[in-house]
Amino acid sequence: MKKKNILVSIVLMIFISVFADYNILIPGANEFVKTIKVENYKLKYLYLKEFEEYLNIDNLKIGREGSIITFDNTIKRNFYIANLNNLNKWKAFEIENLPIPSYISDFPFTINNNSIIVFYNNYEKKEKIELKIFNYMISDKKLNLIKTYLNLSSPNLYNTNLSNNFLVYVLENKNTSNVELHILDIKSQKDILIKNVIGNPKLDINTKGDVIFTEGIYIEYYNSKDKTIKEIEFDKLYPEIIMDEPYFVTFLNEKDIAIYSNEKLVIFDIEKWSIKEVIYDIPENIVGLTGLSDGSILINIYDYKGE
Repeated sequence: MKKKNILVSIVLMIFISVFADYNILIPGANEFVKTIKVENYKLKYLYLKEFEEYLNIDNLKIGREGSIITFDNTIKRNFYIANLNNLNKWKAFEIENLPIPSYISDFPFTINNNSIIVFYNNYEKKEKIELKIFNYMISDKKLNLIKTYLNLSSPNLYNTNLSNNFLVYVLENKNTSNVELHILDIKSQKDILIKNVIGNPKLDINTKGDVIFTEGIYIEYYNSKDKTIKEIEFDKLYPEIIMDEPYFVTFLNEKDIAIYSNEKLVIFDIEKWSIKEVIYDIPENIVGLTGLSDGSILINIYDYKGE
């Protein structure tokens, strides 16, 4: 089996090097997802190590509709996109007129439905840092600049997420050295600074503009309607449930969130401010969590699926 996989990888790399604009075919990739049902929830485990010999998984992002996207500039500046319903076929494409130098490969981006958001930190002018946020519509292949900041930069790929017209992200303010949590309404281009945060928060946003995010060892919820922030105090509400880092958080719908901690998933109702369910025996090596539009929960695992 290993010799067969090595041969497939060699053939694939030759194919990519010659036909870099074409799709990537990964035979059997649909088997890299394992679906199980626990209580009232459907869990989908995505085993990322299975994809490593075919794609760059370091910057992989997943949308609520099941779209999966990654970027690789090893040969050409290609994005590769697929869907959870068909992981065997990945479409390669370039974003024309994207003003990011070819040597930069780790710029932040995120996806939801038909939209790809791309962040570009421009350091060419030493006296100021210019951060530009672009919105690329996949269907009509249009790239639009939606926001520009001066002396603000996006620290990394993982602390940004998109839900319909709302984008949540973390910026580093070079003037104050603060790390800031922002929401952007893409249609109106209205920017809201939620608060200064510590470290590298995990975060998610729903279609109303509410945000769930980690703040150090704490988990907090931002209500976009009344502009309030509330901490979920598990130690006081449920002291019997041990919550500790690393955390991953995601919205399942407008009122329910899922939180990963200590090999378990906690389903929390933000309207009733109470736990609905605790799902135990979640595998180790979790690197991502996404609430999908079909009601299932996608769990990214940095491991092989095995037997």
